[in-house]
Amino acid sequence: MLPMQKLIGRLVTSLAGADRLWEEKTAALRPGELACRPGCFGCCVGLFAIGLPEALALRHAVAELPARDRAAVLGRATRAAEQSAATFPGDAAAGFLDPERSDAAEGAWFLAARGTPCPVLELPSGRCAVYAARPTTCRTYGLALRTGGETLVSACELNFPAASAARVLATAIEAGNLTGVDQALVEVAAAAGLPAGVETTIAHALTGAAFAVLERGLR
Repeated sequence: MLPMQKLIGRLVTSLAGADRLWEEKTAALRPGELACRPGCFGCCVGLFAIGLPEALALRHAVAELPARDRAAVLGRATRAAEQSAATFPGDAAAGFLDPERSDAAEGAWFLAARGTPCPVLELPSGRCAVYAARPTTCRTYGLALRTGGETLVSACELNFPAASAARVLATAIEAGNLTGVDQALVEVAAAAGLPAGVETTIAHALTGAAFAVLERGLR
């Protein structure tokens, strides 16, 4: 099993692969197509699923924050977890999403949490408190996600004003390439003896009882 510090370093390095995909696509965009900029945080509101490796990288980054900042993040995470507990499709106390959850259950939870700010979002600056350890979704959102000619995730509505659907699709990140980034994270986690396929949220990664137990087992 890898030492915790070395494991986290490898996880963050793997996550950086998503940044490269973003940079390759945005480098070819036309003026005015991309509204994403520092301080724009519309995509930082709502809860969404992240993998176990991403959760561990986040927990470590939050633990490294100054005490006041760490307490603020954990307080926001606790409130977000409590507010979404009624619709959370999984074990809210442990922090794990149910791998067998239905689309209806996930949709109800997503809708209920749509106005919940991310716990690591700092306001009013719109800054991410753990930017270097943010999940893959955060690194690629803004552009569309596609598989071949099919759009899986739409681009941010602030981007590509008046652009054709064909143009938005042409600028999308190919899901197959992103899967490669995710697979790198899975392989790193597996090498450390971590369970595969576990999903959580940023809020539940920071507050879920199972993650504290897991971390103690890694040390």
